[in-house]
Amino acid sequence: MGNIARLLDPNEARARVTASPGKKRRDAGFSLIEIMAGMAIIAILALAILPQFAKYFERAAVQNLSAEVSNAALTVESDFSLTGKAKYVEANVDASVASVNKSAESTLAATVDGTGFGYSILASNTAVTNYCVKYTSAGATAGLKVTPKGATACV
Repeated sequence: MGNIARLLDPNEARARVTASPGKKRRDAGFSLIEIMAGMAIIAILALAILPQFAKYFERAAVQNLSAEVSNAALTVESDFSLTGKAKYVEANVDASVASVNKSAESTLAATVDGTGFGYSILASNTAVTNYCVKYTSAGATAGLKVTPKGATACV
């Protein structure tokens, strides 16, 4: 009966299958080489994914900058309608843009066109390196435009 009990014992069966003849195997965990190989694989995958995160963060910064420019344009329009002036030149567009609540990294620059009936706001941010964000109030290209810097100059 003792031999049958040993044959059915799961620990004894595992020892018979995994051990070399004449040696007992110890379960000691992972070796140093296995751990280093796993860490190397994780490092390679992380390096492959890292550029995607940079693009994601820049897209988020462009969206935030676009929102700041839109808020500046709304503030200019609101201040312009409250002054009752006929032209943007007389309504002090620069002061309206300067009063907009924006992040510390953002810069907004307003210019009034030659006729005085339109203006543009050019925005920049330290986190946005590949895009231009510009709002134009009048003309054929009126509205908010986000363009790649390589395609056109930021003017």
